[in-house]
Amino acid sequence: MESFLEEDLEIKETEKKMRKNVFGCEECCLCLSLSLDPLWHNPCPETPVIPIPTPSQSLSSPPMTSQSPFPVEFVVPYQQMAQQANSYPSESSSPPPKSIHPPPPPPVWAISRLPRNRTAVQINRKPDLAVAPYEWATKKRATVHKLDYLVSRQILDISGEVRCKRCSRSFEMQYNLLEKFREIGIFINQNHASMLDRAPSKWMSPTFPNCRYCRAEKSVKPCISAGKRSINWLFLFLGEMIGCCKLTQLRYFCKQQKEHRTGAKDRVVYSTYFQLCRQLDPTGEFLLSLMNSDEQ
Repeated sequence: MESFLEEDLEIKETEKKMRKNVFGCEECCLCLSLSLDPLWHNPCPETPVIPIPTPSQSLSSPPMTSQSPFPVEFVVPYQQMAQQANSYPSESSSPPPKSIHPPPPPPVWAISRLPRNRTAVQINRKPDLAVAPYEWATKKRATVHKLDYLVSRQILDISGEVRCKRCSRSFEMQYNLLEKFREIGIFINQNHASMLDRAPSKWMSPTFPNCRYCRAEKSVKPCISAGKRSINWLFLFLGEMIGCCKLTQLRYFCKQQKEHRTGAKDRVVYSTYFQLCRQLDPTGEFLLSLMNSDEQ
């Protein structure tokens, strides 16, 4: 037993000597664990400063200071980063990001199905008219000018002849081109999905205006010419009275536009409204500009 105790004492003494030689202290137990940390080069105040360069440090790294146990180059960068973070403006002071609204889609007549080009079928077409029947109509049959053309020439009031059913007096009525086109265009965009290629009831049975002479309510009907070439299509379109036309007159219009013209009357009336919208505003940009101007 004595021999074992002597051996233990010798081992402990040798360990103390080794610690004293390496670290310069005898009773510091944290020296060995702290010496493994590459940033901690001064584990004990009794231990002399032994700079140990790390792979990230160069051999010419600045020495440590007596005030801080960390090297200078490990303390200063964090202070600089804190100063830079404080120099940035706060989130509350920054202006909110601007909301970007997508542009509105074009009207439905600008993106819906276009009329078929019947090149394979030879249709006997008559030549264009020698004189346009109205200043807003072209020499081509059943065709009106575009809105850009009409606005550039200050053709903004579209007139037509009407007659009262009660007093049988005829007189002339006018519609504002831009106001009525905007009203009809917005109605088509909002109700296109529910129409199902059929004219709504307000187009099939239009509400007629009052007579200016006898004051009879809803008694004024448009005077539609017997000759198909001289029908005032734009006036009927703005007054939403195309439903007053006969089926043969509507089929004549669709024939000139190369549009399908068979079927019930509500389908032909629907096609007539859409074709007139395409003639006035083929791309839909004019209607969008009118809507944007109203919002502003």
